[in-house]
Amino acid sequence: MAIFVIAGCSFPRDPEKSYDRAGAASLLVGVAVNPPHTTFEDGKAGGREVELLREFAAANDLKITFREGSESVLIEKLKNYELHILAGGFDKKTIWEKDAGTTVTYDKQHLFLIPRGENKLLQKLETFILQNPAYHEGNQGL
Repeated sequence: MAIFVIAGCSFPRDPEKSYDRAGAASLLVGVAVNPPHTTFEDGKAGGREVELLREFAAANDLKITFREGSESVLIEKLKNYELHILAGGFDKKTIWEKDAGTTVTYDKQHLFLIPRGENKLLQKLETFILQNPAYHEGNQGL
C-alpha cells in the first residue's frame, strides 16, 4: 500500500509568486497594441482582452496596471517576471511560445502569455476564462 504525504507543499506551484505578488501590489499587464484585441490611446488601455483582464482582476480582488510596449520588449519583461500577463491578440501559433507560458484560448484562437512556471496565476486565469460563458472557447461573443 502506498501512502502519499504532502507536507508543506502548495499546489499549484508559483515559484516567482506572480499571483501572490499581484494580490499584494497590482496585476501587471503588458499591452502590445493589436486592435481590436488591445489598444492604448491617451495613456489608457482598451480592447477585448483588456476588458477580459479587468473583469478577471475584479473577480479576484486585484488591482490592475497596464503597460504599453512592443511585443519584443514586453516579452523580455515577462521572461524577467516584471509582468504577470501579456495581452496582444496572440494566437495558438504565437512565435513567443518558447519564451512564455500560454493560457487556454478565450475564443477558440486567442490567448494570453504568462511567465513560464507561474502555475497558480495560470490556473486562476484559465479557471476564470472557462467558467465565464462570455469568454469560453465556444463563445465568439467577446
